Amino acid sequence: MTKLLTSRPAVSARRLTEKSTLVVVLFLATLNFVIDALVPLGVAGGVPYVVVILVALRSNSARFVYCVAALCSVLTIVDIAISPGPGTTEWWKVIVNRCLALFVIWVTAILGRQRNLAAEAQRRHLADLAHLSRTKTAECLAGSLAHELNQPLVAIALQAEIASELFAAIEATSSAPEGGLLKGSLKEITEQSHRASMIVRALRDLVRRAPSERQLTEVNTLIQDCVRLIQPAAREADVELRLQMEDGLPLVEVDRIQIQQVILNLLQNAVDALVMSNVDERLINIASRSSLAHSPTREIVVEVTDTGPGLMAEQRERLFEAFSSTKPHGLGLGLNISRSIIEAHGGNLTLINDGGCAGVKQFGTRFAFNLPC
Repeated sequence: MTKLLTSRPAVSARRLTEKSTLVVVLFLATLNFVIDALVPLGVAGGVPYVVVILVALRSNSARFVYCVAALCSVLTIVDIAISPGPGTTEWWKVIVNRCLALFVIWVTAILGRQRNLAAEAQRRHLADLAHLSRTKTAECLAGSLAHELNQPLVAIALQAEIASELFAAIEATSSAPEGGLLKGSLKEITEQSHRASMIVRALRDLVRRAPSERQLTEVNTLIQDCVRLIQPAAREADVELRLQMEDGLPLVEVDRIQIQQVILNLLQNAVDALVMSNVDERLINIASRSSLAHSPTREIVVEVTDTGPGLMAEQRERLFEAFSSTKPHGLGLGLNISRSIIEAHGGNLTLINDGGCAGVKQFGTRFAFNLPC
């Protein structure tokens, strides 16, 4: 569904960096401990542990940095017991030196960690600015496309209606068996042109943050309409569509076109995932049910499950981010826009995690969204 900007080589490189940092930290801490244990305590042997802390700060884990600081502190104190002695230095000076070493170790760890947090905040801020710039570019592009495409779509619908009227006039004088097929095709062209025009207008309204036109609707009807539209592509890809819809569901007040776009996007993503996989069973299950599990008010839950190759845990973390796509030529906007639509309706669109862990691919994907009744 979504090809993530975080790739497996990047994850491997990050893990390699963490391992190398751990190895260097252990080596330097051991080396300093041995040297400090062999020399008189008059030398402030705990101070070089600062180098160990600076190396540990290469890691993004605060727990790791503070654990290393605690280890260095323990080694500094243990050295007092195994060192040859204070030499010519008085014991009170040795204790002061060790306390200063502990102070320097922890100040370095805390200040270094604060520096890392500030750098990370700056990186996130720059990333947010870049994301905002891409989002605004996409909004301008969507608005422009919506404006330009609406006119030809209206023209197509108008010409199809004219052709239908002309055919109706000719049909009275002709009994050709192909007439019914032609009439059905013209009707389908008209309906889909109107629907495409409505989608374009809905996209333009979404970009402009305009209020959508909502009406009481049966979710099962929307699902059936979407299945009918995706059926030809699924049949061509040898994908089976299976419906498990609960009867008697209450109505929901939604923008029909927007919710259809969400369902179609999930179905199309599932079909694309199955096409790109080598699984034996190509199945997409679409289910609808009522639920009281996550809300004090009644909700309608729609789930789309496929038997495709699934996603890595690292991919699932950034699944709904804009401009991330697992498809070779995908823009990575479908799931982001779909989630925005569902959230605007008071619900939430999520990927159901069935237990995949880091570095392991979870086979099949299951998306679910809820709509308040």
